[in-house]
Amino acid sequence: MRIMCAVPVIWILVAHLVWAQLDLLTPQEASQVAKQVPPVLEAAKELHCHTLAEVTGDPQRPVTVDVDVRCGSFHDRYVVNRRTGAVTAWGDSPSPVVGGRESQVLAEQLVAQARTRVLSLPESRCLAQEAPRSLPGWGDPARSITIQTLGREPFSPETLFQLRLKSLAPQTEDAVLLYVDPRTGHVRNVGAATEVMSASLGELLAKLIALRSPPLLSDQEALSIAVKMPALAEIAQRKNCSLIASSALTPEEAQIAPACDDHYLDGPRVAISLRDGTVSEAFTGKPIDAPEADMVARRLVSAAREARAHLQGEVNAQCGGSERH
Repeated sequence: MRIMCAVPVIWILVAHLVWAQLDLLTPQEASQVAKQVPPVLEAAKELHCHTLAEVTGDPQRPVTVDVDVRCGSFHDRYVVNRRTGAVTAWGDSPSPVVGGRESQVLAEQLVAQARTRVLSLPESRCLAQEAPRSLPGWGDPARSITIQTLGREPFSPETLFQLRLKSLAPQTEDAVLLYVDPRTGHVRNVGAATEVMSASLGELLAKLIALRSPPLLSDQEALSIAVKMPALAEIAQRKNCSLIASSALTPEEAQIAPACDDHYLDGPRVAISLRDGTVSEAFTGKPIDAPEADMVARRLVSAAREARAHLQGEVNAQCGGSERH
């Protein structure tokens, strides 16, 4: 039996761009906004709708997500502004798509929610304290580092910190000024005019970013749920056959498809929620009753939540509290 995760190179790019700025809508949130435009709402009355959300990386559109919506024969594509929630029709001559009051309220709520994801002052301070350890001489545990918050510059979201390195033998003192951008977590060395980068700083920032998204199952865990479904398990046991999972363009949902001899089969295909492990038919959204799969899903979801609590504890220990819920 082979189970595989389809993780194309673009997923690495998407994952990086999604969190390049913490206070912008995620692809999942952009999909929610796109589903509320009038044409999609009308199509959704009769059919289950799928969305594919892609951060393009186009320098001309740095804060947008392309959202592809399919509801049966209905197929349309929209561009969602990650900063404002505004929706435009995709194409060479984009035009605004105006929704009703409910869609406007949803967009406003999601945009406001996104803005709360910026780093808190204690988190920014924690990054600033970790950053200089990669500088020459600053990683020596025998030397003490003190930090002082100097505040924000006018018209800038960045916070300035001064760090001092003291050594007793011989008695020396060094200092560095660092800016931390709470929207991105980037740390800038004022004196060197360069961004500070190190493995430990990147690891800390990755933890802070992870705490700003819901605890999700991985594609591999989604496959562990899928193989408990008899129809898929039987295919996976065949020679040269496998189950392939991908969530690259379907935020918070893994699409599971069977393949034999490197070709996808017509069916069965399922979608598994990476939030709660529920299984549904991929094309209709109809829930599938699968007791064994549900049992595995509950166990994996519980483990994901425990891992999140452990991660929060690690950050609290390093940064001195400031929990996120």
